[in-house]
Amino acid sequence: MKKLKLGIIGYGFMGQWHNNHAGTMDEVEIVAVCDTDSKQLEKVKEGIQRYSDYKELLLDNEVEWVMISVPNHLHKMIAIDAAYAKKNIIVEKPCALTVDEFDQMNEAAQQNGVIFTVDQNRRWDRDYSMVKLAVSGNKLGKVYMVKSSLSGVFGKMHDWHVYKQYGGGMLYDWGVHLIDQILDLIPGNITQICADMKSVVNEEVDDYFKVILYFESGLAAEIELGTLLLNKMPRWYVSGDSGTMVVENIKADTGAIYRAGIMQKALPENVKNLDAGPTRTFSTKAEDVVYTEALPEIARKHNDWNDFFRNILGFINETEELIVRPEQIRRVLQVMEAVRKSAELKKSVDFE
Repeated sequence: MKKLKLGIIGYGFMGQWHNNHAGTMDEVEIVAVCDTDSKQLEKVKEGIQRYSDYKELLLDNEVEWVMISVPNHLHKMIAIDAAYAKKNIIVEKPCALTVDEFDQMNEAAQQNGVIFTVDQNRRWDRDYSMVKLAVSGNKLGKVYMVKSSLSGVFGKMHDWHVYKQYGGGMLYDWGVHLIDQILDLIPGNITQICADMKSVVNEEVDDYFKVILYFESGLAAEIELGTLLLNKMPRWYVSGDSGTMVVENIKADTGAIYRAGIMQKALPENVKNLDAGPTRTFSTKAEDVVYTEALPEIARKHNDWNDFFRNILGFINETEELIVRPEQIRRVLQVMEAVRKSAELKKSVDFE
């Protein structure tokens, strides 16, 4: 079985995370680490080659794969150099700042015959896996509404993420994950995108956005994120014509599928309660007709991001197809560009 012999370029938070998690897998060998900060290199275990210049790491014959986990604005340059050094490439998300940057990176990978993918690890999140299972398994009937939300209370962002020139902001940080999940969840073409973006407490970069993706099928999916939303929204709210699924958080340890015990064939002749005022449409209390089911169970109890690396291992050993493919990465970046355009114009934009 082929191993994944990995060099990590950028040994900050995510670089160390990959070393401490993927590096524990028997099939993954961390052979080299590069960082321009000597203090970061002091954290590297003995026996692993250390470099202060990524171009020196690319000359290391022991390195067959590189994980690029540097600030976003540096991804393109390093990925292209890695391709010409004949190294297979994994890039931290977002892969690039623009579609044009991605195209240059992908072209370099194709010209040099190397594998090129992105660590869209949140396709393996427990909450998303449950939603995908429910939707693909028709557990909610015909889905007509999908909302993906993430809310935080700190407001401020951190480190280089607060600077526009480095590719900061929440659309690049978390938006790329949330959009990737929706595009993986819902098949078909997008026809229009409507978006709002704000910088509420961070001066240079976005820290709130709301996006509506209109699909050719007629389904509209909504994504909302804010770093200063002081009352949490459910992580997922998905409704079909036979059930509504609510997942409260990423751990997916709270939530349920809600179903109507008796589908109402007609409105009541008389208003039986007045909680909503003088109305028959909204006069029936949910607790009178709704029952709950547990969220669908999946094999793992927690998010297992090493499944991303297991898929790559399966791919290089010819037992699996690559899950995170370049054409999917490009589509996510196309959506992100359309989101920015819609927010700037303050109107919906067509998407092809």
